Amino acid sequence: MSYLQIDKLKVAYGNNIVLHDIHLAVGKGEMIALLGPSGCGKTTLLNALCGFLPVHSGSVAINGRDITYSSPEQRNITMVFQSYALWPHLTVAQNIGYGLKVRRVKKEEIQRRVRELLKIINLEGYAEIKVTALSGGQRQRVALARALAIEPDVLVLDEPLSNLDAKVRLNVRHEIKALQKRLGFTSLIVTHDQQEALVMADRIAVLNNGRIEQIGTPEAIYHRPATPFVADFMGADNCLTPDDGLGRTLYFRSADIAMHSALPQPAPEGLTLEGTVEESAFLGHHYRHSVRCAGQILLADSATCWPDRSPVVLHVPEAALHRFEPAL
Repeated sequence: MSYLQIDKLKVAYGNNIVLHDIHLAVGKGEMIALLGPSGCGKTTLLNALCGFLPVHSGSVAINGRDITYSSPEQRNITMVFQSYALWPHLTVAQNIGYGLKVRRVKKEEIQRRVRELLKIINLEGYAEIKVTALSGGQRQRVALARALAIEPDVLVLDEPLSNLDAKVRLNVRHEIKALQKRLGFTSLIVTHDQQEALVMADRIAVLNNGRIEQIGTPEAIYHRPATPFVADFMGADNCLTPDDGLGRTLYFRSADIAMHSALPQPAPEGLTLEGTVEESAFLGHHYRHSVRCAGQILLADSATCWPDRSPVVLHVPEAALHRFEPAL
């Protein structure tokens, strides 16, 4: 039996249905990433789970306990916000222990729990420092420790790394994942960053227009997208409809294309296209080329820069092609 069970969940703003029949089963100790573009319903789902939004229909249960209509404080779910939502006038220790204080936990137990969490998040010695003196990454760790202090049944994180710069974000996402594995807490994380979801989640649920289009392991979502939307959102930045009369659409990634001056022999299996380089951009460890093929621009990556107007042959291996039948 799943630890967190969401069944046929619908959420509406007035007459506008925002979430449509959401089914999601989360195992104890599992981290699920809710991935999708802005406006797809990710944060709405979190708010409904936490009790901040009323449910139109459906049910939510934790460990067999129905919480569909429970108040937020009765659910034992904590949220880590994008803005951290720390008390600026309080110290690190006071912020971490705040939820325990509200619950009237004994002072000695609060101190013990705060010390334990400071060690876990590698901020020992910071207990009496004001949170305003911390870096963004440190503040995020304090926010996480505060959420974990009350030992929630489910921890939800709403774009928790979006306010951090790129280098810090890389470190913190690995820290959160390591902490989740170590402590075994059940969590849902909202993100629009595909790489973040791939790194952190045990499974990914891709949302589109208030519906889950696909749910699966990071490997399955990346290598075996179930719909054109998932393929496109997960980085298959090229879309092509071959003139073969079948009406199928092909999606493939620029990184999976090999660029040649002439097709190697014997011809490998997969998709082969002839084109002309129109422009290139240096992206650090590779160049991304815009190649015109039969009137369409495709993106192709290469370790070397091909000059503009170069005739090229593009090849995509069969395993890298995502084929979708025409919509009925």
